[in-house]
Amino acid sequence: MMPNLLEPVRRCLHVHEWPELDQQAWHDATSLGHVWDDHVGRGALWRPPTLNKNRQAYGRWLSYLIHIGELDPLESPTARIIQGRVKGYVLMLQTQIQSETVWTYVVNLHQIALAFAPNLDWGWLYRISAKLHIKKRPSKNKLQRMVPAPEIAAWAYNRLEELEGLQVRQDRDSLAYRNALMVAILIECPVRLRNLAMIRIDRHLKTNGDNYYLDYAPHEIKTNRYLTAHLPSCLSPFIDSWLKTWRSILLHGRSADAFWIGSRGEPMKSRGIYGCIMDTTEQAFGVRINPHLFRDIAVTTIADLAPEHIGVTASILGHTNPKTTEDHYIHANQLQASRRHHDAVNDLRAQLSAQFHNPFK
Repeated sequence: MMPNLLEPVRRCLHVHEWPELDQQAWHDATSLGHVWDDHVGRGALWRPPTLNKNRQAYGRWLSYLIHIGELDPLESPTARIIQGRVKGYVLMLQTQIQSETVWTYVVNLHQIALAFAPNLDWGWLYRISAKLHIKKRPSKNKLQRMVPAPEIAAWAYNRLEELEGLQVRQDRDSLAYRNALMVAILIECPVRLRNLAMIRIDRHLKTNGDNYYLDYAPHEIKTNRYLTAHLPSCLSPFIDSWLKTWRSILLHGRSADAFWIGSRGEPMKSRGIYGCIMDTTEQAFGVRINPHLFRDIAVTTIADLAPEHIGVTASILGHTNPKTTEDHYIHANQLQASRRHHDAVNDLRAQLSAQFHNPFK
């Protein structure tokens, strides 16, 4: 079914709205085929996030072609991807979104073109994406939103301690506790949003007795390798309290293995967690700090406080992950890197805190 030509150009058309030739090309490109077949689509091994991004990007490309009146449903999908149209597409995107997002859309289009027709020469499209990458500018106001890590940590822990002191605990207090805990975990262990949202008790969140840690399998990580992220001991009493008390208030007698629970007692999704973190940081610091920005803040903290140890940021951010045979060696490096980051954050946090009077401080 072809979409209405008057639909907004910003729309990312769903697959069922694509021309039949495009739907077939997508199916072929993302299909594993039969076990006895030699055919495996180039996009068959795309991980779910990559698959969704490429699908949305191609839907945006088709919306553009509809907008300029050049979407012929009988034309081959790859025949439509020509330099003149891509140039117009880029110019249009540049009037609507930030330069980094424009670059992302073109990278996605290049990946899809390769998946649809791997034998064609797509070097010209790659060169366009490379030039856009060089010229892309950081998100405006990014530096203005870079709140120092010690300040974020001090607020998060103080907020958690304040809520622990409540005699009567209601749903709204549990939501506030949850949001503060999200911020505390991100400033101590800046994992990606997808990994923060997927946390399941005993599967991802584990304990070695005194401390908690997050453990992810390769297929759950962007770099497709193991990742173990150790959480500092100062977070343990708050995680204990969340699991034993606050989380139960939101569940209202139901059971779930999801670590993050929403206002309706259901597991939270990435979009909901993103919104909570943005709203919470805006209320606390006057700026909206998205989850990914915590990763930049972590690198900045190490660079400012211990530039000689800047190499540990790869382990903190999960850019270097252990393989099965290297678990003990690299896990030790990750733990050391995490402890250095935690120590740097908490040393300055201690300078900003007055004094501690209870186990939660």
